[in-house]
Amino acid sequence: MGYTGGYGFSASAGGRGSSRFRNFGIIALLSGNLLSLALGLTYLLVDATGGWWNMYGLLLLLTLLGNLHLTMGRGVHKTWEYGYLALHALGLTAVPILNTLASAAVRDYDSRSIGTMVIMLALFALGAWVAFLRLQDGTEEREERRRDRGYSPYSSRGGRSGGSRLGAVLKLLLTLWFLFNLLLGLYFSAILLGAVDAGLMETVLPEYALFFGLMFLGAAALLVKMYGHKSGFFISVFRGVIRVCGLLILVICALPLASAPKIVSEARDAYQQAFGKDPMTVEGDGFMRTAFSLPDYFYGAPNGDYRVKTDIVYYEGQESTGDAGLKLAFDAYMPPEDSNDLPGKGSVLIRIHGGGWTIGDKGAQNFAQMNKYFASRGYVVFDVQYGLSNAEKFVESAVVPPEVVGNYGIDDMVRHIGLFTVYLEEHAQEYGANPTSVFIAGGSAGGQLAAAAGLAPTTEDYANMLAPGITVKGIIPYYPANGLANEVGVDGGALGDPSVLVNADSPPALIYQGEKDSIVSSETAQAFARAYREAGNEQVALIEMPFGTHGSDMYFSSYYNEPFTYMAERFMNQYQ
Repeated sequence: MGYTGGYGFSASAGGRGSSRFRNFGIIALLSGNLLSLALGLTYLLVDATGGWWNMYGLLLLLTLLGNLHLTMGRGVHKTWEYGYLALHALGLTAVPILNTLASAAVRDYDSRSIGTMVIMLALFALGAWVAFLRLQDGTEEREERRRDRGYSPYSSRGGRSGGSRLGAVLKLLLTLWFLFNLLLGLYFSAILLGAVDAGLMETVLPEYALFFGLMFLGAAALLVKMYGHKSGFFISVFRGVIRVCGLLILVICALPLASAPKIVSEARDAYQQAFGKDPMTVEGDGFMRTAFSLPDYFYGAPNGDYRVKTDIVYYEGQESTGDAGLKLAFDAYMPPEDSNDLPGKGSVLIRIHGGGWTIGDKGAQNFAQMNKYFASRGYVVFDVQYGLSNAEKFVESAVVPPEVVGNYGIDDMVRHIGLFTVYLEEHAQEYGANPTSVFIAGGSAGGQLAAAAGLAPTTEDYANMLAPGITVKGIIPYYPANGLANEVGVDGGALGDPSVLVNADSPPALIYQGEKDSIVSSETAQAFARAYREAGNEQVALIEMPFGTHGSDMYFSSYYNEPFTYMAERFMNQYQ
């Protein structure tokens, strides 16, 4: 019986020609690993990001897949091959976690994880070593033929152990665990395709989908490896089903990545139609050089230098205003010294966290790398707390600072943001901030509040909501939860639906929305954009993300967040 490799092709069926073809493939994979390792080191050490690096990202991805194909086969050096598969499974589980933690850490000034760098480079180094060993010593089948002829130098390696009861139990447990992983992968795939309502799980799925696909394919490879030496019809069918499931999960989980060119193209068109300028023509130092970088997805995206001050109190509540016991603070992210040449030029970005108006906080819970990134581009970024409602929490287990919780409705929360702008007007010089060039951004509940606060000054009834010296130049709501406060037990007040505030003088709006958001329907963002146009204001661009869900901007270097951030920084530069 010929050796059945990673996807079921017999290595002996084709004779010498097949062996030459297989060796050519292994040489190509060895070269791919070495080149991925060298380019990875270059990418991490040299500030040379650009669109052409996506070719390296594609090579990186193909090399990871090739390594799985090779190592699931019956090589002589099983320990090294199992070691690679274990590193793949555990490493690609750790990479998105480490990247997210580094991104969210307020004082991680690079926003890249050293652990991620080590894991990714180790995958290529170990992959190259396994490919070299396979090229040198071949497969178990070839070793068995050599052993039968009595001159194998690896006889002691190739024998199969009789196995113990403990070993059998361990194998059974591992089999069940990997089968569970595949079932989980099929469940995740169903969520991505919209066949299953995932609840809050949707917030962490589409932006990390490619990692999930590679992890579940790794589980399939380990199962195939564990049962690769067994023959028979049923075991062959089992291996075939496992391979098909693993590949199917990967293909579905790769759909968001495959949508990246569509995202960039449609975002460009929406931007140009709304704001009359091609964002792709805006280049220079301090601007993101490409709308999406596939290597960033794996290694994490760095940000430039910035300074930060945290936990600065701007308001302590008073009995007369109904805010007794309230204590609100902000974090300030500032550009590096001598930042006059950066695009931001001291313009202000106020960022407002989400959380259903009942949970959430500034800092790590508000995607801190966005603050760090824009500060490194010359903007002065304020990550601001506001009073939370004491209604039933959006997520009951969430921990919130008790000093920000009270009997607050939407009108109170917008008022709190207005109080921050009073502080900003008085202290702008301390932070190098320009209060006459302000942008307000936020996600979900924060997107609703950002829209309400940004639109209020252009209306007759709420013209004094913000400090008089503040000029809002634009709003950037992410999946804004307009008109939804009452549905979760929070008093929506007069400002609960910012759409009613839109008029011809409203500041320009750049809106992020996931097409498959089941928490805040895409219809909500579409209605907001329509309100602009119906008011005779064409300066609104709605960018909808294929397969995107609520919170799909969470991973900074994803195929969702990077293209939108690319547009957002050009939007702010255009209107500052």
